[in-house]
Amino acid sequence: MALTSFMGWAYGRKPSLYIAELSVGETRVRLKRNRWAQTRAGRALRMQVAGREYRFLATSARHRDRALVRNGVEIRIRRHGSGSRKKAAFIVLGSADVTDLALAAMLYGLNTRNLNRGGAVRAFFGRSLQWLDVFQ
Repeated sequence: MALTSFMGWAYGRKPSLYIAELSVGETRVRLKRNRWAQTRAGRALRMQVAGREYRFLATSARHRDRALVRNGVEIRIRRHGSGSRKKAAFIVLGSADVTDLALAAMLYGLNTRNLNRGGAVRAFFGRSLQWLDVFQ
């Protein structure tokens, strides 16, 4: 298993998908998404790692439920709890390997609010207001 790392602009206490870089081993992974798509599947984060296509998408309207999907494997992530008592449950469907689990665990720690419609709109306005502060 190769070292997996992620760098992105922080939003709150977590790195976000805005200007993000993902590396698996020595390979830099290209992240693709359509932030203005109408459906959750359309806004999914797409990446290709070790010759396999992955999609990371929201499976609920809020921030709680996400899924990492590739051909024959789905890892569902459900967040619960609040404050310092936050927890996550990982449900693995199919025969996942170490790379699948490493990606799911790493993506769990990101701010992925813009994978759902409301979060995408809030993220757009939040970034716009931050850029206005830069020019003052």
